Amino acid sequence: MNSPAYFTRWRTIYQTANPLPGAPLDPVSRWMLITRACVFNMTLFSGLVGVMLAVQLGAGVVAPFDAVLVVVGLLLAHAGNNMVNDYFDTLHGVDTADYPRANYAPHPLMHGLVSKPGLIAAIFACYLADLMIAGWFAQKIGVIIWYFVLVGFAISVLYVAKPLRLKSLGLGEIGIFLVWGPLMVGGAFWALAGNVATEAQLQQAMLVSVPYGLTVMAVVMGKHMDKHDDDSRKRIHTLPVLLGLAGAARLTQLLIWAFFPICFWLALPADGPLVGGGGHPFMALPLLALPRAMLCVRRLGEPVPATPQEAFRIAFDAMPPEMTKGRTPDDPPDEYPLWPLWYVAWAFHFVKLAGLLFTLGLVVDTLWQRGALPF
Repeated sequence: MNSPAYFTRWRTIYQTANPLPGAPLDPVSRWMLITRACVFNMTLFSGLVGVMLAVQLGAGVVAPFDAVLVVVGLLLAHAGNNMVNDYFDTLHGVDTADYPRANYAPHPLMHGLVSKPGLIAAIFACYLADLMIAGWFAQKIGVIIWYFVLVGFAISVLYVAKPLRLKSLGLGEIGIFLVWGPLMVGGAFWALAGNVATEAQLQQAMLVSVPYGLTVMAVVMGKHMDKHDDDSRKRIHTLPVLLGLAGAARLTQLLIWAFFPICFWLALPADGPLVGGGGHPFMALPLLALPRAMLCVRRLGEPVPATPQEAFRIAFDAMPPEMTKGRTPDDPPDEYPLWPLWYVAWAFHFVKLAGLLFTLGLVVDTLWQRGALPF
């Protein structure tokens, strides 16, 4: 196989969470499936937000090597988290052949992508690398960085592991907000700028993370809405199980709508006629995601289509090109990747654009703050 063929395999996995039909599983493809790399962009956005906020503090504050190391550490933590989820959900009997996790994408253990000892070794390797990265920053900026690392690690593991299993107590979704919002962004900011930043600046960085953290929580809400019936039978008390589908849909819609006024508030100066969140004017850029928000919010309030063919027709324009290639809305395939997921697909469709615009807005804001733009 030449390199473009490999790239096509990897792109397909990244966009659909499934391997390219008929293509062999090379080591990179296998790793992407085991770690669920299709959702890594959510972590990438969180890391870049923390990096940009640190860069805004001044020239020389952020070393490029350290910035790369922070983002790599967060991605490894996300990979470890996904593998921990699959390991413990299998161990506790949650992931079974008839459970959605085994149907919408290959399961590392149930579909033989890796052995149980191999999965444990991969989890250990990711977390060991993260401990080394955390140690690197601890010796540079002090022990405070360990609070971010250890709290994030605890939420990651206890999300699915006994004795707490936060996901089963209606606390998992809030934990996701905390990890992908204040903990990732605040931790990245402090790792890079802890030598010069004040606690007030750290608090401001964590505040900036709130709108994006809410959108990631919306993705998990959508995922748990898709699993509502199965989780109810297994007595996994996620928020959608506790609230019911109608209540969960309203909360998820609220999370998406809340993203916009908070972004607008962050764009306003703190000392202007309308008191804002610190004067990040280009943080208004995510308002361009409003049309997609309207579409996704509408879909979140509708029932799940009865068949994958009906779902294909409805979601045709929102699907990655790999899933619609050679097809039209009136020519659906017999089956396609991600089904039976529905609500999470719409929440993720929103977050992909909202997260990109949120990060891009902060990049432009950083260039403006540093005088790199001619206005």
